[in-house]
Amino acid sequence: MRPRPPYNSTSFALVLLLALAACGDDDVVPPVDGGVPDAPPPPDAALPDGGHEDLGTLRSCRVDADCADRVDCTTDSCDPRGFCRNPVDLTVCDDHIFCNGVEQCNPIRGCVPGPPEACNDGDVCTIDRCDEETKSCGHFPRDFDEDGEADWHCAGGTDCDDRDPNRGMHASELCDDGVDNDCDEMIDEADCGGPPHDSCADALDVSAGGVFTVSTIGAAADFSLNCAGSGYRDVVLTFTTTEAQDVSVVANGTSSLAAIGLLDTCGAAGLPGRACNAGFPAQIRTRALPAGTYFLVIASAPWTTSGGDSVDVEVTFAPATEPPTNESCTAPIDVSAGGRFVGSFVGVADDLTLPCGYSGSPDLVYSFTLPTAKNVHVTATASTGDTINGAIYGTCGVAGAVQRRTGGAPFDTTVNALAAGTYFIVLDGPSYRAIDFTLDVTFSDSTPVPAGDTCANAIPLTLETLTPGTLADKQDDLVTSCGYNYVDAVYSFTITEPRDVTVLIDGGTRYMNASIRTTCDTGGSELHCDRGLPVRSRLRNLAAGTYFVVVEGYSRASFGLTVTTSVPTPIIPVMSNDSCGTAVLVPPTGGTYSGTTIGAFDDYHSTVCGTTADGPDVAFRLDLTASQSVTATTDGSTFDTVLMIFRDACVTGGDAYCDDDGGSGGGASALTRVMGPGTFFFVVDGYSPGSMGAYTFEITVAAP
Repeated sequence: MRPRPPYNSTSFALVLLLALAACGDDDVVPPVDGGVPDAPPPPDAALPDGGHEDLGTLRSCRVDADCADRVDCTTDSCDPRGFCRNPVDLTVCDDHIFCNGVEQCNPIRGCVPGPPEACNDGDVCTIDRCDEETKSCGHFPRDFDEDGEADWHCAGGTDCDDRDPNRGMHASELCDDGVDNDCDEMIDEADCGGPPHDSCADALDVSAGGVFTVSTIGAAADFSLNCAGSGYRDVVLTFTTTEAQDVSVVANGTSSLAAIGLLDTCGAAGLPGRACNAGFPAQIRTRALPAGTYFLVIASAPWTTSGGDSVDVEVTFAPATEPPTNESCTAPIDVSAGGRFVGSFVGVADDLTLPCGYSGSPDLVYSFTLPTAKNVHVTATASTGDTINGAIYGTCGVAGAVQRRTGGAPFDTTVNALAAGTYFIVLDGPSYRAIDFTLDVTFSDSTPVPAGDTCANAIPLTLETLTPGTLADKQDDLVTSCGYNYVDAVYSFTITEPRDVTVLIDGGTRYMNASIRTTCDTGGSELHCDRGLPVRSRLRNLAAGTYFVVVEGYSRASFGLTVTTSVPTPIIPVMSNDSCGTAVLVPPTGGTYSGTTIGAFDDYHSTVCGTTADGPDVAFRLDLTASQSVTATTDGSTFDTVLMIFRDACVTGGDAYCDDDGGSGGGASALTRVMGPGTFFFVVDGYSPGSMGAYTFEITVAAP
């Protein structure tokens, strides 16, 4: 039994007082803290739920401000009994957007998103969409390719392929595309025809501009655009302008190369037209095209199985603008203050011939004047990432006055210690489309030209010694026959008597190019040009004199350069070695041989190389009594060779070793292996049936 709590006279008096107050006739609540008596509480019926509420859960208040909860979507007030009320107001949260659902008011976080309108009717044969304009849900027949025909798996559907807008029972059968376009289970039947807009008479009007999707599938190859190959299927668009406008057309094929031709008139008489471009995407841009009616031929390469493609075409019109004013040496834009300059090749002609440019490339001219010697840094960056070629001249357009010529994406070069004077920057854009670009010109204090950066300060080499080199501080100054517009370093070496010379350039994991020449800045004096990983160039019986090695690379990498020489090896002419049965016997000390594979038979093939070696071949034999390190090369041959090594007997597909392009020049072959003792046959073959001609074959034998 629980003990009774002790009697408390104070508590009893308080309870009695409250009871008497509740039973009085005046219904007045006793005043609080001696103030004005509060109003009586409302009857139960006035409460929100019509019943009793737990007043202990409510905050007490005296004015509305005491009830502020800092939540925007609640209405804060102090009720007549002195308790806070914070009811939610959903109208505050409503963003008046139907499709994202009804926003809610969280008493703590405020307005929060409600569940979006799903509009799902549970029917797989309808496409459910919420329409914000009508504030309602729409349920449309299943038509994913939006060709106007419902999927024929659904009631009333007529589309046998709801992924292809060119197929359906209401579509026309297209010729020569190998597809059942009209869903009648027959392909290319007699009543087939072309797609919409296949002819000038049915050209699609795009005068309002915008994005249009056209199909060349099944279209005829009506036009022969000079920027596209043969067999391109094409459709025709047209537009009319009432005043001169700038016009941009971009065509993007889904799976093949697209081409655009802009014509004044539609038909053969309109070719080659005003402009033509092919690419991924194709693009034509014109300035101030005169008012009139024009035609766009949209073509796609026949590389797909359907012989055509779906092409998205974007046509944009803008107010007419004038072409740049700096198209010639007589009106360059002055960039002497340095900074960034915005340029465009749209509507620009090819006026100047650059030492590193291409015919038909538009060019623009800039100039700057140096009061004192400075370092000059020039960068030109295409908005499309295309290559820009250029040159810095002392006298504009004069080949002998070139201070620097290069190209790249971006064009980027630094000229150290450029003397005081006026200079010209000529930039060439790509010939195949008009692009926009930015030109950045900066000047800094003059510093010396890095060693090996130009022919004037070529680095002398010590023969038979590894020389470390780098392209990190170099610029592009020279043109090599096997390279590109890459940065280059220049070296020189001298021999006092005829020697065989081997140049080895090891860039680690970086491909390098090497040009060996008798006159540094004259490409016509080039004796040999190789590229590889590493580069290995062999020159036989090189006369006494000074030679230059131009090392070139795509990246500004470091490398090692070694030039070794040896006594010239006599070259022995041979013939009648068409098979291993008539192979030329090479002495154990090795040898160098010359001959031709023209007239020889294709006796042997390889299973080791990436090619089967289908050209005519000749054979050599080496007998070893002990293990030796053997190096065999076809350096100096005039065709793309393949070198195979057989042991004991030549059997097609039985080659032990094989090399295709490991030698000098990219087409020569080279192999180094430890062999023997035993009999080995070396077969000099051609890469393909047409690979034949004069060859040089050398075997060197050394201790392993």
